[in-house]
Amino acid sequence: MIRPNLAPSRALVPRPSIQSLPALAILVVNLLVGAPAPNIAEALALNGAPILVNWVRPEYPKQARREKREGTVTVEFVVETDGRVSRASVQKSTDEVFEAPALAAVSQWRFKPALEEGKAVPVGMTVPVVFDLDQFRTQLLQPPGPQQPVPLPEEPAVAKGLDIGYPAELDDRKLPGVVMVEVTVNVDGQVEKPRVQWASHPAFVEKALLAIEKATFTPAKQGPLTKASIVRYPVGFESMGAKTADVLAANRLELMTGPAPDMLPRPRVLIHPVYPRNLLLAGESGRAVVEFTVTAEGGTENIMVTSADRPDYGAALRAAVETWGFGPAQNEAGPMAVRLRVTHDFSPDAVPTETRVAARLNSETGIGGPAGLDRRIVPLWRGFPVYPQELRDQRLSGEALVEFIIDHNGRVRLPLVVSATEEAFGWAAATALSQWVFERPTRGGKPTEVKVRIPVDFKPPGR
Repeated sequence: MIRPNLAPSRALVPRPSIQSLPALAILVVNLLVGAPAPNIAEALALNGAPILVNWVRPEYPKQARREKREGTVTVEFVVETDGRVSRASVQKSTDEVFEAPALAAVSQWRFKPALEEGKAVPVGMTVPVVFDLDQFRTQLLQPPGPQQPVPLPEEPAVAKGLDIGYPAELDDRKLPGVVMVEVTVNVDGQVEKPRVQWASHPAFVEKALLAIEKATFTPAKQGPLTKASIVRYPVGFESMGAKTADVLAANRLELMTGPAPDMLPRPRVLIHPVYPRNLLLAGESGRAVVEFTVTAEGGTENIMVTSADRPDYGAALRAAVETWGFGPAQNEAGPMAVRLRVTHDFSPDAVPTETRVAARLNSETGIGGPAGLDRRIVPLWRGFPVYPQELRDQRLSGEALVEFIIDHNGRVRLPLVVSATEEAFGWAAATALSQWVFERPTRGGKPTEVKVRIPVDFKPPGR
């Protein structure tokens, strides 16, 4: 296939691949096939706890020595980036007579500072300073092993006052959901650089980011040290009072197998099918019905279009069902597979935002490309395509080119398959891209809509 010239679009976002592997998986693969192992010595040299290099022994109080008193003082402190000790304090002691000499000694210690990725960083430490008469009669250059200072455990940042609003567009569907957000919480408890790691539905993304940005956090601590930290925070959504049967009914999901299981399959991910753009622009309505199996693991398989007013309606609904996930049905023996049927009506009245965007697209002015935007388009969440089940036995590689509109809220609307090596690749790509969420595009400081094209590659999944 001759690929159209899409240099501007490719500059906007990375090109997704169904075979993308996380870094850890790539490392494992490299080791298995005999690629050079990572240099462990180099990794250790770039990361490490503080090392005590100049130990000052505490002075044994004369009166305590005469009275043969012994004790232990637990001191917490911070090793700064220059190796000096700061913020030393007594956390507990068996005899207060030893506290002042313990603090005086620890404050004079010097360290080789801790390293993270080769950069010196402060670390909270703890040490038991032991006053033992026999030990003090021995010449020592370093304290014995059990009396060496060690890093304190870290207390993670904790969110307070998280106010989560349920998106109005999902009120009728009653879907539960979750968005995994990764944020940097600075030493003042303020949130920086929120990043979406995963989302069960794009409608939850904006609400989750808004809740995180407005939340207050208790910053991470390591003893006396307050630290900036990266936190992965799951933001959960529930429709008030909705039971599993209510969610299934609201999304027109019917159980086909009987008797009913003790626990119904609970929808976790229910991606909305893509409304075929040409049919929406023409104002056409229609219906599709698909039957499928929810496996004992909660995935979907054996997907079959049983009826569709137009082939595109059936293809769109099938592609959506392939992305769905459930908490599996259960009976006394445990998780079990069940057969479901879903009915979906494609109606312009049911998708007012898409209908409005379609009207703009059909207008004389239309919707322009990314040229002239105030800044480059930045994706906040990217759903990756599911390899079509109907092509798995053929193990085909392929590609699809999809055009879509980013609306003034950053949501993707009206995906259109421009070309695809297989029709199923086109629908899978359009379904995935319909979930993407971007930072709001602007022109001249005002929110705008923008038309972009993205190429998507497919490779057959491993056996």
